[in-house]
Amino acid sequence: MSLRVVRDARPGAPDAVVAIGSFDGVHRGHRALLAKVVREAGERGLAPAVLTFEPLPRELLFPDRAPPRLSSLSAKLHAFAEAGIAFAYVCRFDRAFAALPPEAFAARLRHLHGARRVLVGRDFRFGARRAGDVAFLAAEGARLGFEVETLPTVADGEDRVSSTRVREALAAGDLALAARLLGRPYAICGRVVHGAKLGRSLGFPTANIALPPGRPVMTGVFAVRCGGAATRGLEGVASLGYKPVVASDGPATLEAFLFDFTGDLYGRRLSIEFLKKLRDEAKYASLDELVAQIRLDCDAARAFFRETGT
Repeated sequence: MSLRVVRDARPGAPDAVVAIGSFDGVHRGHRALLAKVVREAGERGLAPAVLTFEPLPRELLFPDRAPPRLSSLSAKLHAFAEAGIAFAYVCRFDRAFAALPPEAFAARLRHLHGARRVLVGRDFRFGARRAGDVAFLAAEGARLGFEVETLPTVADGEDRVSSTRVREALAAGDLALAARLLGRPYAICGRVVHGAKLGRSLGFPTANIALPPGRPVMTGVFAVRCGGAATRGLEGVASLGYKPVVASDGPATLEAFLFDFTGDLYGRRLSIEFLKKLRDEAKYASLDELVAQIRLDCDAARAFFRETGT
C-alpha cells in the first residue's frame, strides 16, 4: 500500500483510524502508535491515517523557544510509508488554524479526515489556546461519530520515550541512548550539493549534504555510516555544525568523508547515520593542524568500527 499525502483535505475522505501528532523523530513510541493504527484499521476495514502539522505548532507559536527538529517532513513521510500508513494528512499550521475553536477541530477530523477512531497521547491538547483536551475530544467524537483512545507511553527504563529525551541524548553526545530511544541510529537525509571543496584540496573529499532550515539538534565530528544507492554501508567521518575552521557565520552544514569511496555523488540523496561522537567542533591555527586532526578523526572512527563490528 502506497502512502497518499494530502495537504488540502476536502470532504469525502475514506473512513479511517487516525493518529494525531507532530511525530518528530518518529521514535519507538511513535512507531508503536503507527503499528496500532495499521492493525486496528485492518481489523475494522478502515484506512490507516496520520494527521500531522507543518510547521510544528511550537515553531509558529513560540519560535524563540521551539527546539531543533529531529526529522524533516520528508523523513517523517518516509517513516509513515514504511509503517503501512495509507493517508498522511499534513495540516498547514498557521495563525488561522491555531485559532480554530476545539469544536471546529473535532469536526474537521470527522468531515475532512474521515475519522472513525482517533488515537492520541494522554496529554493531547488542541484548538485555540489549547482549550480542547482528550475528554472534550471524546465527547465531541461521540456526537460526531468517532471514538477516541489515549495510548500509554512507551517506557525506556524509568522514563518514557519522547522526542525531548532523544534531543537531550543527542545534544549530550550519547548516540547509543538516542539510537535506543529511536529504535535505530539517528540519521539525516539530504541531497549532495556543491560546497567550497576545501576537503578535496586537503585530500579528504567530502559529500556536502543539504540541510533543512533551522539549527541542528547537535554539532560536532562523528563516526558515521552512509546509506544511498551508491554508498550503502560505507563508513566514514562527518562534521555537522558551523565550520569554525573557516570562521563561517552562515547556516549549519553537514560534510561526510566516506572511507574507500571514489565517485561523483552530486545530486544523489544520502542518509547519514550518526554512530559515535568523536569530538566537538574546533578552530585551528592552520590548515596543517586541521589536516592532522582529520587524520586523527579518521583513525578514531576506523578504530570504533573495528571494535564494535558495526
